[in-house]
Amino acid sequence: MKLLSTTIILSSFLNCALAQSLRRSLMGQQYNYQVVGDPETSNIKRNKPVGYSITFTNHWTEKNHPYNYPSKDPHWSDFVYASHSRNYEMWRDRRVASKGIENIAEEGVTKDLVSEINSEIKEETVLDQVMGAWIRKATEGATSSPKEDLCVDKSHPFVSGIGMLAPSPDWFSGVYKLRLFDRETRFWYQKIEVNVYAWDAGTEGGNDYSFDNDPKKENISPFK
Repeated sequence: MKLLSTTIILSSFLNCALAQSLRRSLMGQQYNYQVVGDPETSNIKRNKPVGYSITFTNHWTEKNHPYNYPSKDPHWSDFVYASHSRNYEMWRDRRVASKGIENIAEEGVTKDLVSEINSEIKEETVLDQVMGAWIRKATEGATSSPKEDLCVDKSHPFVSGIGMLAPSPDWFSGVYKLRLFDRETRFWYQKIEVNVYAWDAGTEGGNDYSFDNDPKKENISPFK
């Protein structure tokens, strides 16, 4: 496998329910991700497998998002990433959260999601998975990066990932089905940077940074 100095950079920006100042500008938008600038394209064709490093950068701070910002222990859980085909969904808008997604969104527990991914690896819808360490204190610019590169190939050119925002009922951030190649040239990206936003897993009630609320059963949705 050809390992490149390829990079995926995810930057967290919470949306309107938590950042009151952004409420008007973000209403009605789709929040999966927003590409920052133009991705850098490599000289490696998509038919060659490659590896990507991933960096998640925190911008969820009291200064950036003062609306009801938690006074105690703001942090992120461990992060889980997977490379996959079109036929796999770790999570996405308007879908019911799996048990693995529920557990990481509510408690930061990754075990069930990793088990779900391993089952998909056997079915060949997922190629690889990596984990990034938790962010102990959510200071501006704090980062999390897996120690291993995430492998992708022609049949598995997408990446999805998730990490819990804490404390919270069932809120998380991440990305689903991020394409890692240029559609026109069919070359892998050398570097792609995206802004990612906050999501509600739909598994626990609560409108502020609290936990141990009553359970609920709704679809995954962005904050509105």
